[in-house]
Amino acid sequence: MRATVIWTVVGLALFLPLCIYAVAERGATWMIVTAIGAFIVGLAFAALLAWQAAGKRASSRMIREWAIANGWAYWGRDMPAEPAPQPHGARFDDFMLASETFPEATGLLRKGVRRYVTDVIAGTVDSVPVRIANHTYETDTYDGKGNRTTTYPHHVVALVPQVPAVTPMRMVRRSALGRALRGADDRMAGIGSMKAIDMERHDFNETFSLRVADDADMVVLFRVFDHVTQERLADGSDIPTIDLMEAEGPWVMLADGGTVRGDQLTRVELMIASIRWARTTLA
Repeated sequence: MRATVIWTVVGLALFLPLCIYAVAERGATWMIVTAIGAFIVGLAFAALLAWQAAGKRASSRMIREWAIANGWAYWGRDMPAEPAPQPHGARFDDFMLASETFPEATGLLRKGVRRYVTDVIAGTVDSVPVRIANHTYETDTYDGKGNRTTTYPHHVVALVPQVPAVTPMRMVRRSALGRALRGADDRMAGIGSMKAIDMERHDFNETFSLRVADDADMVVLFRVFDHVTQERLADGSDIPTIDLMEAEGPWVMLADGGTVRGDQLTRVELMIASIRWARTTLA
């Protein structure tokens, strides 16, 4: 609703000078016809924004209902302006976890000039406190003339407190372009403190780029990502929906591209299954 009001005000601010110009140059009749057309277009635009806002509210409500039904806590937005709710004592820890500021614990969670976290749910998976949320970061790029383009990549992320056997570590599912340019992609990954590792299985290397610190223990790495694990990751038997996994310090982060909506709650369940896989495999 706030976006609808803002864009309506902006539209009016732009429209009034045009009306004055039209009267001066074309006459009142032309202005009236143009005004009616502009009003219809503006009304349709405002209706579209209102419809989108209503859809987001409905989606958040469905996620909240899922959280309540499954014993999780829900918090609609990171960095809330309101105090945290006062739940029943048995749910207090989960509600506090859900309402805390989302840590910028890994590379993805620190990306962009601004970050937005919404629809945070918190609970326990195998007695470990975890958070799942929609995460968006904002990036600005400039062309040769200084014109700015802003993009908003979206992910659903899970953050798990765990010290994995290999850290830091980054496993990225390759895009079609990344598979075609695998050698160049891996060389770019080696710039800085991380290096791309070729594992034994060709199908794993075609599907994922695995990056670790320059001083990583290769014996431990090949124990964690053994032949069977590589095979199951490559054929989609394990974590088939995860596009990115990062381990840094005491955290493991899993990400799937695109935000989760209220009509896609199976993605939350798949994320929970991926958390269980990470807890077992990366230990």
